[in-house]
Amino acid sequence: MIEKIEFEKIEELLDYISPWGDSPNLDGYIFRGHSQESYQLIPTSLRPDSVDWFWSVCGLGKPIEQQCYWQTWQVEAEYQVLRSFYRLADQRGLEVPISSKVRSNLAQEFNIRSMDNHNSNEQWLPDDLLETAALAQHYGIPTRLLDWTYDIYVALYFAFRGAIKKDNNLVIWALNKEYLSFLKPTVNRVNVEFITPHYAGNPNLNAQKGLFTHWPITIPSKMVEMQDMHKGKVVLTDRTPLDELINKQINSEDTSINILKKFVLPCSEAAKGCILLDKLGYDSARIFPGYDGVAEQLLSKHKYS
Repeated sequence: MIEKIEFEKIEELLDYISPWGDSPNLDGYIFRGHSQESYQLIPTSLRPDSVDWFWSVCGLGKPIEQQCYWQTWQVEAEYQVLRSFYRLADQRGLEVPISSKVRSNLAQEFNIRSMDNHNSNEQWLPDDLLETAALAQHYGIPTRLLDWTYDIYVALYFAFRGAIKKDNNLVIWALNKEYLSFLKPTVNRVNVEFITPHYAGNPNLNAQKGLFTHWPITIPSKMVEMQDMHKGKVVLTDRTPLDELINKQINSEDTSINILKKFVLPCSEAAKGCILLDKLGYDSARIFPGYDGVAEQLLSKHKYS
């Protein structure tokens, strides 16, 4: 399900993805840039190598080592991170999405996840929190959302900037959003959701043509959770990369469509790539509209040489 295409020079990659290049049609794909090929498609709140960092920012305090990997504790921690972001932004007069679950008890500093105690299962993240999670994710708060862009040159910008003076390869991921959004009836539906938040009021997200993927999980009611824990049954947090999750659900006989593509390039080409992107108009001043982007563009030029 993954097509890997390797390039030696940045010019080869740019020619390949250009409208006049040899690339197959990339319409309907979304893109994500990694400065190292070894990086996996795992959201920030779920990355195994940053568990300690996640618990340090969640605000609940780190539980005992074993509990750090329980799904129940993970969901509670993710909820607290989002609630804290929402609460502080709201207190400072910033516009926040409408979320009845969070706002119902916003006066107190801490509040355990306000899920209904019924017998049916509930999705995490719930629809009520998706806009909040997307906003928080864009500003660096750890969530289970994964950043993507509709514009492949934006993905190149982030991959190149992060790969300067590094070894090994960088990679651009391409995910066939259109196909996954409208799967044929004969193919099992894939669990991935695509979230495009409002661009109005968020110039950075608008400039980057950003969106997010979300792989929802089902969590039991509080009563069922307590009964399972009493019986010694514990569900561990699933930290599987997005590409592996998709491959598990796609019908293995349907090979007519490449769900994922990987464009791989040596990191040694990153500096030249930054220069070429600047000439194409994809510089920091464009990616981050405002004074910060202008300053970053001027201050980062020395890194290309």
